[in-house]
Amino acid sequence: MISYRYVISNSQGLHASNSMSLSRAASDYQSQITMTSSKGDANCKNVLALMSLNARQGETVVLNVDGPDEKQAAVFLNGLLRTIL
Repeated sequence: MISYRYVISNSQGLHASNSMSLSRAASDYQSQITMTSSKGDANCKNVLALMSLNARQGETVVLNVDGPDEKQAAVFLNGLLRTIL
């Protein structure tokens, strides 16, 4: 399992547009990809689950990647999250 911790700097937090970008990217991988916040866990392949985290600016979230292609997924998603969050 690979984990990355992020502090959300986007003034709008984890909103519909960046949730959709993350979900589409995560869906390209076989690994189980989840995001954890103080409000719980969300499957990153599910846009509504991500939005339900209601993660706001300044909040810390953790991306967890576990599976057969976890290294490739983690590298790509780490870069993506740095640009959208």
